[in-house]
Formats: sequence, structure tokens, C-alpha cells
Amino acid sequence: MKRTHVFSLMVLIAAIPAATASSFFASSAKPCFFAGNAGYELTGSASADYIVRIDNNAANPSLRMQVVDDAAAADFVLVDDGETASSCKGAAAIKSVRLDPGAPAADLTIAVSAQPADYKIYVRSASFTEQDAAALFAVIWRTARRAGLGREFAERH
Repeated sequence: MKRTHVFSLMVLIAAIPAATASSFFASSAKPCFFAGNAGYELTGSASADYIVRIDNNAANPSLRMQVVDDAAAADFVLVDDGETASSCKGAAAIKSVRLDPGAPAADLTIAVSAQPADYKIYVRSASFTEQDAAALFAVIWRTARRAGLGREFAERH
């Protein structure tokens, strides 16, 4: 009978953290990146506003980005500690962005590497990967160009 108690206790000890973790992570909102009045949220939804494909072998990507280690040298800097990441609730406009490496008809195709490129990004984030940041930058860049801010945005960045 002692083995049964020990086994039951071990299952209980393993189940409590797993249940707590799954409910904790399931209820947390996805982080949002704000640029101007718009919020940009990464999603896995097929109905995303923008689909971005990262393809370092693409002949003519929409943007080429270099990941750099110096924030001062970057055109786009994304830094957070994970605790300060906010949700998109309350944003005037929310654009959803889906990363899809196999998308045949992506809205944007980007190349991201450590090699010199047109734009430089710096990422130190607990919420976003370098690929996430590159996709966000690409969508913000595209939005600025379509809004007629492309020339000003390109001159500043």
C-alpha cells in the first residue's frame, strides 16, 4: 500500500504545476507592439491582416534586414523584459501579423541575417524573437509606405 501512496503523491505533484502552467499561459494575452496609433499582434490565424514569409534565399525579398548587436546602429530596436509587454486592448487599430515560412502568396517576403543589409534591427526581448521583430518592422514599413510616409520613413531609417 505504501507504493500506491507514493505513486499517487508523485502524480499529484506533477499534475498541479502542469495544470497551473497551462491555465496561466492560456489566459495570458499575446504581446502587442505599438507604432503610432496602431497595435501589431502576432497571430497564427489564417485570416491575419498581413502574412510575412522569411526566406533568406529569395531572389527579390521586399526587405533585407541585418540583425545587429548594437542598438545605436539599428533602424529598428525592440527591447522588453517580458513583464512590460502589453496586449493590444485599447489600440485604435489592431493589425494581425502571421509568420508563415511556406506561404506561397505572402504579403511580404523578407530576408533576415547577420550579413549587411538595407535595414538593421536590434532585438532583446522576452516576448518577441528576431524573426517576430523583423516581421513587425516589415509590416510597419509597408504600412508607412502605403500611408504616404514611405519617403520620410525611408529617409529617417
